[in-house]
Parts: sequence; C-alpha cells; structure tokens
Amino acid sequence: MTTVSITTKNIAVKERLQVDLTALGYSVGIPTTEVADVCIVDEESLERLPKDPRSVIIALVTARSRNHLDGSLKSLLDADDILVMAYDVDELSLRLQLAQLRHGAVEVEVEVDKNILQENGIAINFETYEVWLDGRTIDLTFKEYELLKCLMTHKGRVYSRNQLLNDVWGYDYYGGARTVDVHIRRLRSKLGRYESLVETVRNVGYRFKR
Repeated sequence: MTTVSITTKNIAVKERLQVDLTALGYSVGIPTTEVADVCIVDEESLERLPKDPRSVIIALVTARSRNHLDGSLKSLLDADDILVMAYDVDELSLRLQLAQLRHGAVEVEVEVDKNILQENGIAINFETYEVWLDGRTIDLTFKEYELLKCLMTHKGRVYSRNQLLNDVWGYDYYGGARTVDVHIRRLRSKLGRYESLVETVRNVGYRFKR
C-alpha cells in the first residue's frame, strides 16, 4: 500500500487530507524512521524538507499561501506536482497517480475503501456510521444519517417522500410524510455549504445532486 505523509500547520487542511487519502486507499502517517512514498508538504515547509529520491513530493498551496506565490516559485519548482486547496477528491487521486508515474514509482494503483463514499466535501463511512464534512466529523442523528446514505448511494435518483419513509423509517411507520421534510431540513442545516446537494424535486420528493 502506498504511504503518504502530510506536513502542514493547518490542522483543518491536514484532517481533510487524511480523510480523503484514507478513502482513496492510501496509508496516511508513517513512523519517522521510514520514508513515505508520497510527501504532501505545504509551501512554508517545502524548503526545509530533507530531499529523498525515493519520495514523490507534492507541494500543497493553501488560500493563505496563494497570496505569496510570487516569492515562492523557486521552492515550488522542487516539487513533482502542486495541489491547490480547495481540490476535489478526483483531482487529488489523479495528481497523486500522475506524480508517481512521472517520478517512476511502481505502485500507482490503490484500492478504494468500499466502506467509504465521498461526494464533493462529504464523506460517509458505512461501517462506523461517521460522516465528515471537509475532513471534520459532523453529528447526525440516525435518521439523518440514513437519509444521507440513501440519497448519496443513489445519486441523481429522485425519491418520493413515501419511498424515503419506507426505506429509512420502515413499512410499519405510521407517521406522516412531512416527517421526511423536517429531517431533510435538519440534514441540510448540518451540511453547511453543501446543503444544495440535497435537492428538492417539486411535487415529487428529493434527490442527491449529480
């Protein structure tokens, strides 16, 4: 399994990278006595990073460091590739594989964790019932989690309120269909800037945006 080390003082960025890389099947964090296959390093730490020909170097450019790129181009040239925040997971996966190919690394195929589903900045773990938003866990009730899981696993499919009641609450639930609306509203409020991914289909129900 390909190992990845992350060097940045930005805790939020580091946590998001850890979640995304784990979902992509990479091993994140290694003992200090070993050399990582891939090193993701922020621009401030790049110049101080000990060079090792066995490692692929990816420079991490955050919103803060983008404002100072003019004075940092020399250090960025030492990297095999550049990853700019905010990225999406497909871009992260592609950049890692391309950087390894250019570097001559042998192991470029990674096994995706089938228990984790990721869409944009939302990641859901079917095994641990955890949900992450941009790398940070969010607190969902069981029904909110089940609603999100149902919609995300069938992205683009439109569910009526009755279908969601049957799938999430069960056929023996006798509450009204408006229960779904209440839980969808609460779920959206917890998804923050990603709330628009849970779309309302007028006179029908809901879907997770493609």
